[in-house]
Amino acid sequence: MPSIFYQKLRITIYSNDHPPPHAHVFGQNWEIKINLSNPPSLISILGKPKIDQVRKSLMGVYLNLDSLQKIWITYHEQN
Repeated sequence: MPSIFYQKLRITIYSNDHPPPHAHVFGQNWEIKINLSNPPSLISILGKPKIDQVRKSLMGVYLNLDSLQKIWITYHEQN
């Protein structure tokens, strides 16, 4: 399960996950699922992150979008 860290948040892509391409961002007692579109968009929020944590999560995915998309392709779109 590859992860990227951004300002103490863990951004993860599960190798056995389902489409659409997305990442999971983990904070303390919460998880945000973000679509790997350009620009990234929210899919779901579990727990109660503060609005600043949601913004930071979206920014972390945005700033690492190329790497996250490549990771998704590596695990999900191999022929």
